[in-house]
Amino acid sequence: MAGAATRKPTAILVVAAWYEGEPPRLAARITYTSDASRPSLVTVTAAGPDEITSAVGEWLSQAEAAPTRRDAAVTDE
Repeated sequence: MAGAATRKPTAILVVAAWYEGEPPRLAARITYTSDASRPSLVTVTAAGPDEITSAVGEWLSQAEAAPTRRDAAVTDE
């Protein structure tokens, strides 16, 4: 990823994961934006690997669907 440190993010994802319940089950709080230039954040909670993966996949789909929001260094390559 040459030059990645100098690029501004297009989308941001933060995941906090933990085990809860009996028997313990993986859970996560996922906060994201698909447009880092705006202050609108989405926060979801998910339980189990499939739900967590689905939520992260939704974020990736939204980020990919917004090519006009990418910085010039990425779109010019």
